[in-house]
Amino acid sequence: MASFQYQARDSGGATHRGVMEALSESDAARKLKAGKLFPISIKAATRTRKRRIPEEHVIRFFFDLSDLMVAGLPLDRALSLISSNQTHKRFQRVVQELFESVQAGNDLSGAMSQYRDVFGALSDHMIRAGEASGTLGPILKRLARYLEQRRAFRQTMVSAMVYPAILLSTSTVSVVILLVYVIPRFAQIFHELNQPVPLLTQLMIDTGLWLRDYGWAIPLVALAAAFSAKYLLRRPGVRKALDKFLFRVPFSRYLILFSEMTRFCQTLGTMIEAGVPLLRALTLGQGLIMNGLLRESMNPLHQEIKAGRSMSNFFRSQPAFPPRMGTMLRISEEQGNLGPGLLSLSEYFEKEIQRRLQRIMTMAEPMVILLTGGFVGIIVMSMFSAIFGINNIKF
Repeated sequence: MASFQYQARDSGGATHRGVMEALSESDAARKLKAGKLFPISIKAATRTRKRRIPEEHVIRFFFDLSDLMVAGLPLDRALSLISSNQTHKRFQRVVQELFESVQAGNDLSGAMSQYRDVFGALSDHMIRAGEASGTLGPILKRLARYLEQRRAFRQTMVSAMVYPAILLSTSTVSVVILLVYVIPRFAQIFHELNQPVPLLTQLMIDTGLWLRDYGWAIPLVALAAAFSAKYLLRRPGVRKALDKFLFRVPFSRYLILFSEMTRFCQTLGTMIEAGVPLLRALTLGQGLIMNGLLRESMNPLHQEIKAGRSMSNFFRSQPAFPPRMGTMLRISEEQGNLGPGLLSLSEYFEKEIQRRLQRIMTMAEPMVILLTGGFVGIIVMSMFSAIFGINNIKF
């Protein structure tokens, strides 16, 4: 899809400006008309360099804006105050431009649509729904809490990998130091004594010498492999094959499934609670799913909803998704609280993935220790075999 800048009017004559994703200009016009907007001009959006704004500033912005609006301040006055209190210079310029756009007569969603690289498409749709329902302040608070929970979930995933990564890297450095600096000392002793080196010791010596002479090439090869993998993963066929493979491996299947469902349910539930139409919320929620196999599995869901069928029936008929999802969604639909039901599911999946990550980390720690101990043991054995060989020297 491509990005298109548009200018359109609604039935009341108000002008709307923004950026949207579409296949073509005609597709963009069709989407605008479906949203009860009448296009005035549509043109391809010029690509700009992505602004790098720390997410905590965006979250704080939504919290502050919500508090000021709930307190009764006009939108432009609230934006002006937030802009003057910003410590991040680049984000301060963004807020200042939002203030100027709102002062010029644009609504907040139209002004923020120019900064989707900062606020994201989800913010645009939720704020538009808040403006339509007259509940912009509470919607901004809900959006800030959603972004905060998403950030906390991402940090939990990263934190779970930190300790095993440190342990593995420390063990690798220790083994390399032994191979490069300790073992070659024995080679020098045997060379001076004209004594043949035991096979295991010779293997360790050769490995250490190779690392000393050619070890510099390992980071270069790893870097080239990373760039090659990044290039290959941009090809749809390669990406699709990798997604299928990872989803079929028991070790990674449930990690992928639960992390994707956490993100999907949390996003969809938050948007439904904010008043975003279900089909639009589904489109955005599906777009956040990174695994191609799961994303394709959801393609028929839109047609099912349009045909008047329930979401729970769809998930119960798809074996790729957890059975709990269909069951809980059916209960939520019967009680008329689909949004809270989806948020409850996201909490369940998040706890489940944390439990599985904890189990994996508990298993990974002794495995790394045993692996490192095995390498060190082999090195020690090679050293002792060399020492015992010295006793057989005939003077």
